[in-house]
Amino acid sequence: MNKMKVSLIGAGSISFALGALQDLVLSKRLKTEVQLEIALMDISEENVNRTYTYATEMFQAFENPAKIWQTTNLEEALRDSHFVIVAIERERYHYWSQDFHIPRRYGSKQIYGENGGPGSMFHTLRNMGPMLEIAKTMERVCPDAWFINYTNPEAKLVEAISKLTSIKVVGLCHGLDMGIHQLAEFLERDANEIGVEGGGLNHFGFFTKIYDKKTGEDLYPLFDQKEKEANALAQFDHLGLSRTMYRTYGYYPYPGTNHIGEYVSYAEDFYAGLSLLYRYDPIREKLWEKDSRVPDFVYSASSHVLDKKLFPKDDSYEQWTEQAYVFKKENVQRSHEYAIPIIEAIYFDDEIELNAVNMQNNGAIKGLPDDMVVETQAIVNGNGISLKPMTVELPTAIIGTIHIQGTIHKLLIEAFLEKSKTKLLQAILLDPQAPTYYQACAMIDEMCELQKEILPKLEWKSGEELQ
Repeated sequence: MNKMKVSLIGAGSISFALGALQDLVLSKRLKTEVQLEIALMDISEENVNRTYTYATEMFQAFENPAKIWQTTNLEEALRDSHFVIVAIERERYHYWSQDFHIPRRYGSKQIYGENGGPGSMFHTLRNMGPMLEIAKTMERVCPDAWFINYTNPEAKLVEAISKLTSIKVVGLCHGLDMGIHQLAEFLERDANEIGVEGGGLNHFGFFTKIYDKKTGEDLYPLFDQKEKEANALAQFDHLGLSRTMYRTYGYYPYPGTNHIGEYVSYAEDFYAGLSLLYRYDPIREKLWEKDSRVPDFVYSASSHVLDKKLFPKDDSYEQWTEQAYVFKKENVQRSHEYAIPIIEAIYFDDEIELNAVNMQNNGAIKGLPDDMVVETQAIVNGNGISLKPMTVELPTAIIGTIHIQGTIHKLLIEAFLEKSKTKLLQAILLDPQAPTYYQACAMIDEMCELQKEILPKLEWKSGEELQ
């Protein structure tokens, strides 16, 4: 029986690490047809030990013989691995709160700051170093392994790895599937009956075809009718921008306001809960200082942001984390993420199709650079992963919007390599949600000071230094 080693980097991640482990334990083929080894790695010994305890209990309960071990040593975890699943983030909400709040303080109109907008650029630069360290370590100890990434900003980081290393890399996101569920609501059909084609940029994709899987019927005419009939304010924060963009560009976008809104200048017109998202009391609170709270986050605009209870119970992050690591066999279920299906398809040479992966374009989406990382459908088999060319072209305005982001990708890689605040400034000034020149410069200085322990050390450069 052949051996297979899967490494989980960022194994302290609750959603992705535990989801991957549940998918691994439920895979019949990985249980019976390979000798499976799972290496759990995290920079936090406490977090990786917590995941290890949960994993060993779960695999024993399912009588799965996989070898599981934990470490804080990256090279040890990666050595001779076949597949590397990565989901990393340091002090996620602490730094996100700065990414989200501070650009708006300086005049940016960004509604989120995770994957797009000025805030996302600091997010990118924080994660680019650790991500490249993982990839470059893989070049030494497991050069043929696949790097399967969940870390955001997805497109920016996957592009850096694909351009700066020789590692095979793919980025995964379930945003397109969220869009399918929105289509199903409008069409009043089961989501499993709906076939789609589409793509674009991660968190900024468009459905170019919607059809009935059984009959092949084009469902866009029905969707158009249903969208017109639907209540104009229904789930407004989540769907209002998407519906407006559909009417403007002719194709329905995904995954929803909180993400597609990161890439356009007019998103705040369609986010009624925006002021609540950024609500804090400056008289009572000094955000991010010692012993002060990190601002609350409404990660999805579909959450009930206007229905907060006066004295909420059982909804804190700490309680959720604690409950996630209480093992109950009856709660183990497939995550519906793509990592384990990809591993099975490549290893056993099965052919499957995926709704969305993030990889270098190479002609899959017309009008975009070949070396830019895009998101669209893919085929996976023993030869690896390849994007399917889109059969319908995206509108010129959408291609133009994505092109801007592709240029920002390049500038951020240059800013990282050259340790240049000026290249970061160039990227920020290109963004549709940029503040003024003076505000952008001041914002960069403040963010670099606030995040100096985790950002690369950047300096202002000018004139010949930029040539």
